[in-house]
Parts: sequence; C-alpha cells; structure tokens
Amino acid sequence: MRKAPEWRSWLPTSRQLRFSVQSTLARKFPAIGDRNNFFADNANLRLAPNEHLLTVDERSSCALPQEVQAFFEEHGALEQSRYPLPIPPAGHTQLRLHKLVDCLVLGSTGSTVLKAQHRQIEAAASNTRRFARLKDRTIQTAAINMLGMKAGHRHYYHFICDVAFPLLFLLEHLEPFMTPLKILVRENLPEFQREFFEHLARETPLLSLEECGANERLHCKTLYHCMPAMNCEYRAPASEQAASMVATHYLAAYHLDMHKTPATRLYIARDDAKIRRILNEKSLKEQLEARGFQSIIPGRQSHKEQVELFNSARIIVGTHGAGLTNLLFTQVGGKLIEIFPADYVQSAYAWLAHLRGLGYAPVIGGKSGAHQHFSLSQNAIGQILHEVDALEFVNPITEMQAL
Repeated sequence: MRKAPEWRSWLPTSRQLRFSVQSTLARKFPAIGDRNNFFADNANLRLAPNEHLLTVDERSSCALPQEVQAFFEEHGALEQSRYPLPIPPAGHTQLRLHKLVDCLVLGSTGSTVLKAQHRQIEAAASNTRRFARLKDRTIQTAAINMLGMKAGHRHYYHFICDVAFPLLFLLEHLEPFMTPLKILVRENLPEFQREFFEHLARETPLLSLEECGANERLHCKTLYHCMPAMNCEYRAPASEQAASMVATHYLAAYHLDMHKTPATRLYIARDDAKIRRILNEKSLKEQLEARGFQSIIPGRQSHKEQVELFNSARIIVGTHGAGLTNLLFTQVGGKLIEIFPADYVQSAYAWLAHLRGLGYAPVIGGKSGAHQHFSLSQNAIGQILHEVDALEFVNPITEMQAL
C-alpha cells in the first residue's frame, strides 16, 4: 500500500477523533458506556468471582537455524521495529486458562466484558470501537468466546496460527465435559473456520456451536477463556507439538492421508491479491513450470484442496503472504523458498517452516512501490532456481533423518 506522507501523521483521523470523544464520555458517564456497549480495557481476570484454573508454558524444543536468524537480523528492520528487545529465535507462549463469571460477549466487536468491573478483557483494536446498541440474549450453558473482531475475524493466518491452538488447548484441559458447552462463533463463517469448529463438535461430546449476530449482546453466566501471552507474535504456534495438533485436526477433518510421500512442486501465485505482487512474475513462473511446478492461487481453491496440496508438497515457492499459512500441513523433508520485497521482511513463515521440519531459503526482491508490488532482479530469479535445483541432489530419506 502507498505510504502516507509524513505530514499526515500530525493530524488526527476522523476515527481517532470519534474514539477520543466516545472514550471520554464512557469514562465520565459509565451508564452511557454500558448502554452503548463501549467499555474500558484491562479487566482483571484474577479477581473473584472469576477463577484462574491453570497456567502452562508452551515452548519450541529448538531455535531457528543460525543462518536464518542472521538473515532476519540483517533484513528484518520492519519486524524489529515492533519490539524493544531482540526478537527471540525460539517460540514461547504462556497459556492461562480462566473460568469467568457473569460476562457479556459483544457481537459488535467480539469482546468479552466482565460485568462486575464494567471492563473488557482486551481491546478489539485500537481506535476502531464505536457506540453500538445491541439486542440482549442469554446463554444458559457454559461457553467459550470465539467471535473475533467483526472485521478481520476471517484472516487466515491469524486464525490458524494464533487462535486454533489456544482453543484446542482449552478444550483438552476441560475434558471430559460433564455439562454442555457452547462455542460462540460469528454468522457466515469462512470455510476454514466452519470446518474447524464443526469437526470439534463432531468429535467432542456435549460440545455445540452457537452463532452470535453482530447486533447481539450475549449474557453468559460462565465463560471459559484462554489467554495466550507470546514472546513474539511471529512465533506462533509456539512449538512443534502445537503446530502438529492444529495440522492433525484439519487432516482428520478432511479425511486426508497424513503419511503420503510428498512429491508435488508448488508455486504460490498471488493473482487474486491486492498487495505484494511480483511485477515481472511471468518469467519466474515459466521457468518454474518448466521444472515441473504447479502454479496455484490458494484463494480460488477450497480449503480442503489447499490442505491436500500442501500436505503432498516437497518444495514450495511463494511470496510472503497468507497463502503460506498452509505450510502448517506440510511434511518433514521439504523446502520453502520465500520471496520478499526488500522493505517488507517478516519471519512468520520461516518459523512455520522450521516447526514443520522444512528447509528454508529466503530471497530478496526490489523495494516495493504502490500497493507493495515489487520486481525481481535476474540475480534473485537465479537464486530461486538454484535453490530449487539444489533440492534435486538431496536424498529425501537422508534429509528426513538429519532433521
């Protein structure tokens, strides 16, 4: 996307102004905030009558390879700018399981509100909340809030990597259920979420789904909540075990063979993407297809087709983007060649490749222009082809044993 001129940062946006006015009104007159479902953040989950049930650390058993760490230390200025401390090479997530009493779930933002404190657990997003009049409905059984933000809950990477495992962890520690439990979800779920939740419901006794409209406010007497605290947002899932749990869930849901020998070569095209497209992609595509690659556009396939293709892939080439989330479904012994614009380098998919036992080779293109589109030099294309050809000389069985 185009970068805003520097002077623009000096002026507040209409969203910021609205948020400031509404925040002031809600703070000074709590009844107005309550009536319009605008609550302060940072509710204290540990105060009675809420109960802290469990805390568990989820850690990776090993760090990113040294050469991959060196690459992101050299080129990952964008990622490093978001953290005051050095970005850790290994994943670590602390998962805290809470049993909350007398809560509200807001369909407008997806937030959980503790009634006794008139505060929500965490912000839906900075400066995006607004006053909303919602219809009240009561949920009699215990529940889990999985609404997510009204706009953004469909984002593929963040659901698969940030949301799926904490939910599986929560359910694992609540079983066996002695009473019915509902998962609160949004209406019109995307396919990858619908299949995830429905498979849970099929496999778990006394578990069911409850849809919540954007215009509803649900009153829940008991709400279970899993609060993950990550050492870096790009180190999710935190461990090999967490990644395997999510992958196994989907492979079982789609009745796919988890142990077939990977042999497919995939090029992940971004023809349907609005940002981060390769301007001279044709030359790269032609040379990869001459080497037996299959070009796919994940957004134009069903989720089952995506999972099946990545599960059978031995080598994957693609630009940094949400389609690479499907690395989670790959098998040990393959390789990812990830392409970046020079000014947009992030380690999320290097981490996924590492967790799934894949080799990893990053390639830097030119600086991005409008909409983050960029070009590849002949040297960069040559580097991609060299990495592809190099895999031909590796014995897959030996490589798997080494990993």
